Order: sequence, then structure tokens, then C-alpha cells
Amino acid sequence: MNRDGETPKMIKAYALVMMLVTPLLAGNAFAMGSSDSWSSEGTDLSAVTELVDTEMYEMAIDKIKTMLEEDSENADLYNYLAYSQRKMGDFDSAAQNYERALMIDPEHVGALEYQGELFLQTGKPEMAQENLARLEAVCGMDCEEYKVLASKITN
Repeated sequence: MNRDGETPKMIKAYALVMMLVTPLLAGNAFAMGSSDSWSSEGTDLSAVTELVDTEMYEMAIDKIKTMLEEDSENADLYNYLAYSQRKMGDFDSAAQNYERALMIDPEHVGALEYQGELFLQTGKPEMAQENLARLEAVCGMDCEEYKVLASKITN
């Protein structure tokens, strides 16, 4: 910090670069997704999850699109892409990419939960209920994704 109590811009820029580069260098040392039940095998998603977790959705979308060029059948990538698009208000693109994730893996609990949240955001509570029923069938009422979507439906 400088005398004014502010962090100089150069240090902030360095911290951002390190945040983006470190997961790439660390390989599998970082988590492979927000949930062990739907993490990707063979594709390091740590850089994507870091961007999403820090709400850097535009950068996440760019990174995911690049990754999809080499791994076009990765449900996790489509799920993170849709999540980022939804958070940015691009509901149409998000809907398409949740569908893509679920076409690849119909039991993808992350995509089922987040698609349910999209349904609630776009005024389709009955479809969110359908996703909740699918989650119950896939992972039961005790899984985190079921609990989160159920709480959002009831609120």
C-alpha cells in the first residue's frame, strides 16, 4: 500500500496476472470444479473456475470458448459457459448451452441445478420443478445441487 492506503495499479495488475496464470502452471493441484460430483476428467477447469468464482464472466466465456475448440464434448465447459452467460444476462445463450451440457451428460447435476435457476429467472417455475425432480432421481434430496435449487424454488 502507498501512503494514501491504496494499492498501486501495478501491484493489482500483477496480482490479476498471477491469479490467471498460477492455475495453468499448477495443473491438477487446484480443484477441478465447484462440485466433485460434476468435475471434468482430463480437462483442467481450474482457470475457468477461478474466473467464474471471481465473477470475471467475460474472461471466463472467452477462455471456455477457446477450450471448447479442443474439447467440444465437455459438459462441464458448456455448464460453466451457460452459467457465465446467465450471470451476464444472456439468457438465450445460457439456455442453449445448458441444453448442450445436458445432451452430453443428461445427469449433470450442476447443469440441472443451474438450468433450474435459469427457468426461475425467466418465469418458468414448472420447468424448474422438473429439474428438481430430475436432480432427486440422479443424486437424491441430500445432494447440494438439489438443496440449492429446492431453496430457490421455495423462495
